[in-house]
Amino acid sequence: MGLKNIYKDGKPYLKSKNYAAMVHQATNTLTVRDRKDHGRRRRVIQQGLSDSTLRAFEPYMYEIINRFCDRMIQTVEEEHQARECGQSHNALENQKWNTSRNMSEWCNYLAFDLMATFIFSGKYNMLEREQYRYVVQCIEQSNIRVSSILQAPILKAFRIDKILFPRAIVARNMFLGFVGKLLRDTKKNDRSQRKDLFEMLSHAKDPESGNGFTPEEIVAESVTLVVAGADTSATAMAAIFFYLSRNPDAYARAAAEVRSTFDSVEDIQGGAKLNSCRYLRACIDEAMRMSPSVGQTLAREVPVGGAVVDGDFIPGGCDVGVPIYAIHHKEDIYSDPFNYNPERWMVEKEGASQQVSDMYAAYNPFSVGPRSCMGKGVALVEMMATFAVVLFRMDFKMADTDTAGGKPGSVYGRHRASEYQLRDHITSAKEGPMLRFRPRIVKPAVA
Repeated sequence: MGLKNIYKDGKPYLKSKNYAAMVHQATNTLTVRDRKDHGRRRRVIQQGLSDSTLRAFEPYMYEIINRFCDRMIQTVEEEHQARECGQSHNALENQKWNTSRNMSEWCNYLAFDLMATFIFSGKYNMLEREQYRYVVQCIEQSNIRVSSILQAPILKAFRIDKILFPRAIVARNMFLGFVGKLLRDTKKNDRSQRKDLFEMLSHAKDPESGNGFTPEEIVAESVTLVVAGADTSATAMAAIFFYLSRNPDAYARAAAEVRSTFDSVEDIQGGAKLNSCRYLRACIDEAMRMSPSVGQTLAREVPVGGAVVDGDFIPGGCDVGVPIYAIHHKEDIYSDPFNYNPERWMVEKEGASQQVSDMYAAYNPFSVGPRSCMGKGVALVEMMATFAVVLFRMDFKMADTDTAGGKPGSVYGRHRASEYQLRDHITSAKEGPMLRFRPRIVKPAVA
C-alpha cells in the first residue's frame, strides 16, 4: 500500500520543500529535509527519551495528573460540604456531579504542564494559574497560518500571510515572547539535580559522529518537542474523553479493568500492572484511530527518477503522502470505521488473519518509518497514566450542553454525532467535549 511505499520501504523520499514554511530561526527534526542530518538529530534526541529519563519524570507526571483530577472535582467537594441533609440518596448522588468542564481547554493545560516539566522542569502550572494559559491559544491560532502556508508557500513568499492572518501573526509573536522567558527561566534555575530532556540534550552526543547539538539546535528541538508534544497529546486525551463519555459499555469495561488492577491511586505507576490494562490501551488506540491528532497528509517528495506508489508510477519531484485520517477510516481495512470499537484492538497480532494484520499496518497516529514521532513512547505513557488515575479516582459523563460531536444534517463529514469533530491546522484544532465529573463512588460491600 502507499503507506509502506512512501514511509517504510527505505526509499530516498525527502520531506516536502513546503516544510520550510515552518522554520523560524533554525531547522528541527520536524522540518529538516536532509536524511543524514535528520538521522543525526534523531540519534541524539532518542538518548534523551530513554527509560531512565522517563523514570526520573514519573513522580512529577503523577503529581500533575493528580492535580488535574483535583481540579476536575474541586467544585464537587466544595458544594458537597454545603449541602443540606435529609435529601434522598438518588438526589444526593445526582448533585455530586459538578458543573461542566470544557475538556479541550483542560487537556491543553494538562498536556502543556506535563511536557514543560518533562523537557524544561518548568513549573508554569496552567492547571491552577491563568497567567500562562494564553500560550496554548497562541499555538492554536498560529497553526492556522502555518498550515495555510504549508499548503501554499507563495503566501509567505509574497507576505500575503501578513494580510490574511493578522491574528496569527500576533499570536506567533506572543508565543515567541513566552519561549524567550521559558529559556531564560531554564538557564537560571538550578539544574544540578534534574534529569529533564533539555539537560540531557545539552550533553548527549551522536554515537556515530561524536557531535552534540549546537545551542541553537537544542533550543529548536526542545521548543518543538514541547509544542508538538503538548498539542497532539491534548487532542488525543480530549478524544479519549469524548468517546468514553459516549460509549457506556467501553467506559464501564475500562473503569472496571483499572479499578480491579490497582488497590489505590498510589499503586498506579508505570510497569507491568499498568501495561496489563489492555482494554484501556485499546480505548486509547481506538480514539486515536477515530480522531487522530494529526489527520493530514505528511507530504514526501518523490526521488529523482520517480517511484511506484501503490502500483502507480509517480514522476520525481512530485509530493505524495497518505492522509492519516483517510486510511484510518478505510472500510476494507477497518470494519464499520466510524464506529468506536475498542474490541477491534483486543485481537493478538501474532498468527492473526490478513484483515487484522492490515488493520495494524494501517494504524499510524504517530506516522511510521524513520521519520515517525519520536515522542510516541512518552505520549503513550502519559495517556495510560492519565486515564488510569482518572478512572480510578473519578466518574465522568457527557454534559447536556456538549456539542463536540457532529450534527445530523450538517455537511458531509460533520454530520456524525458520534464522531469527535476536529479541524486540520497541521495538528488538529478542537472544541470540547463538555463533561461533568464527580469523585468515584465506592459502594460498601454487602455483608
